[in-house]
Amino acid sequence: MQQARPPVHSTMTHEIVPHTAAALAGVLRDATNDRRPVTPWGAGLHQYLGYAAAPEALQLSTRALNRIIEYNPADLTLTTEAGITLDDVRRTLATHRQWLPWDPPAPGTATIGGLLASGAGGPLRLGYGSPRDWTLGMRVALGDGRLVKSGGRVVKNVAGYDLHKLHLGALGTLGVIVEVTFKLAPLPDSMTTITVECDDLAQACRLAAQLRERPLAPVSLAIVSEPANGNAARGSVLLAARFAGAAGGVARQISAALSIAALHNLNASTHTGDLDTSVWRRISTIGAPPDHDRTLLLRVGVPPSALHDAMNALQRHAPGDSVRIAGHAGVGLAHAWWQEIEAHAAMRALDGLRASLGNLGGYAVVERAPEALRAQLNLWGPSPAALPLMQALRQRWDPAGILNRGRFIV
Repeated sequence: MQQARPPVHSTMTHEIVPHTAAALAGVLRDATNDRRPVTPWGAGLHQYLGYAAAPEALQLSTRALNRIIEYNPADLTLTTEAGITLDDVRRTLATHRQWLPWDPPAPGTATIGGLLASGAGGPLRLGYGSPRDWTLGMRVALGDGRLVKSGGRVVKNVAGYDLHKLHLGALGTLGVIVEVTFKLAPLPDSMTTITVECDDLAQACRLAAQLRERPLAPVSLAIVSEPANGNAARGSVLLAARFAGAAGGVARQISAALSIAALHNLNASTHTGDLDTSVWRRISTIGAPPDHDRTLLLRVGVPPSALHDAMNALQRHAPGDSVRIAGHAGVGLAHAWWQEIEAHAAMRALDGLRASLGNLGGYAVVERAPEALRAQLNLWGPSPAALPLMQALRQRWDPAGILNRGRFIV
């Protein structure tokens, strides 16, 4: 018989690591009674998002909630605790040639709960949708200590289907995710990427539009703009397109994509296997920690047709010349580094950028900022129209306001 584990284990000052969902909920119930703020914590990789946690906050870790609860390959469903890493899930699914089509940064370290709470996506969103589309249900510990479920463990379940999706991207302010059920997909037989060296952003965006015309159907399509360096008078623009599916279908699409690049006299390369994976890992480093503490990482969202204008705005409003951008064509999302940032310049630049994006129907969020600058900036931009609803839900689910107090817009 397996030895029973203690329900709660504390490893450092202000940190508690519950081993069961019930124990975690009990910690929240006690914190509500004591009016003590709580910071939910997975791997800690997304703590840079939003404003800093209160220094007296209790760090509530989910890393001991790391079991796969139920895996049904025949039904293409998986239920897992929130503290497991995405790579651990992938290894289990690979035994049945299945996968969760989700490629956020740091899958070997990031926890499922932390990725969902932070709204982390990835380039595969173009072909497979966001994690929201693959999440069937959740079990969540609310701020007052209640454990609630929504959705279900079967694909056709519709009861309370959307309630759990409110926790995606909410940074743990509405509750702590403790358990998630996903629907799955068969693993593609083949996955291949082409990269094309483009002259400028305009050309890359035109080529991206061509690569999305039928019968082509890339599952990922990224445009990366790098600043000039000491060895080059001008920066570089690279387009990467990934195709997945049956081997024959992927080969035909790659051939067609290479022909389109050749018509424009552009250099193109093909990447398979580990090289294919490496291309997208490099692209994901746009969101990696900065080399020094004078940079801002911005996330921009616009209608997909406005991506070129949004990337131009990121360059035009940048306080300095060193701007690195990764835009995801067909999705309308981009990340950019603004480097060598000073407070007043950052504020002016953000105001200008948000005004330009507002004209496009878009937004800009500051994802990373130097600690000294973080509290001075409007990280989230204008309040969303749904803010009153979010505030009402928080009041109902976390009446003492203990969860990530002051970190998000609610």
